Amino acid sequence: MAKPVIGLALGSGGARGWCHIGVLRELEAMGLKAEVVAGSSMGALVGAAYAAGRLDALEDWARGLTMRSMLPLIDIGLPGAGLVGGQGILTMLRGLGLPETIEELARPFVAIATDLRHGREIWLRQGPLIPAIRASVSIPGVLKPELLDGRWLIDGGVVNPVPVSAARALGAESVIAVNPNAAVSAGFYDEPEPKPDLAALLPEGLRAFLGSEAPGEPAPAAPSYMALVNATIDIMSDQIRRSRLAGDPPQVLLGARLPGVTVIEFHRAAECIDEGHRIVKAQADHLAASLGL
Repeated sequence: MAKPVIGLALGSGGARGWCHIGVLRELEAMGLKAEVVAGSSMGALVGAAYAAGRLDALEDWARGLTMRSMLPLIDIGLPGAGLVGGQGILTMLRGLGLPETIEELARPFVAIATDLRHGREIWLRQGPLIPAIRASVSIPGVLKPELLDGRWLIDGGVVNPVPVSAARALGAESVIAVNPNAAVSAGFYDEPEPKPDLAALLPEGLRAFLGSEAPGEPAPAAPSYMALVNATIDIMSDQIRRSRLAGDPPQVLLGARLPGVTVIEFHRAAECIDEGHRIVKAQADHLAASLGL
């Protein structure tokens, strides 16, 4: 009996998407190689490197990142539609030795982006590779949108955070989907340090009358700009992902648990990659059974 065509659907998640590297390494260790790759946002970046045979170069670069070495990537783009202009990211992508076009990749590949004007899901399956990746990773409010073929494109996670449907469209019969955001919860930004409850000093009767509106009770601290962006992306992506996966479930869903890593902490690649290794090992038997290995 012929083995099914295996496809990867690598999801969005900003820095958490480094987990895809660990997932791919561990799948290879099991002797499992995907024949088609669909990626959204960071899933597109890692998926393209994998499809190009340049995963080693990307992993070396990611593991070497520090907060200081990230500075050249952050070319402030204000005033504009994103904090970061994107030239530093383009330089990094070119340095990986990726091919010029999507068609030159060793296996079928699609990067997911979002048409900013019409809100449509865009599948980038041919043409220049680096602009396609750059479009797919354009996190709203952080990275300036990419103008490609006359359209302003933003992060693919806005419309399809884990692109199972795109992997199937490329010919995958069995899909391994990777969700870097499995630990997203209601606690989207750090709570302030607890402060004394001044209302407790009031007489009991007055406290009961005033309730939670007691004078002096501390208000929650307002989130920072980046905390707000991180929380908004997490909330939005979680809702869309649940809906999309319910309608088009993969054969295997691997969920990374990285609750302490925000979407912009790219210097924390090592722990994200380790988590990718862990989630594959944890589901090794399920993978083998689901894919007929």
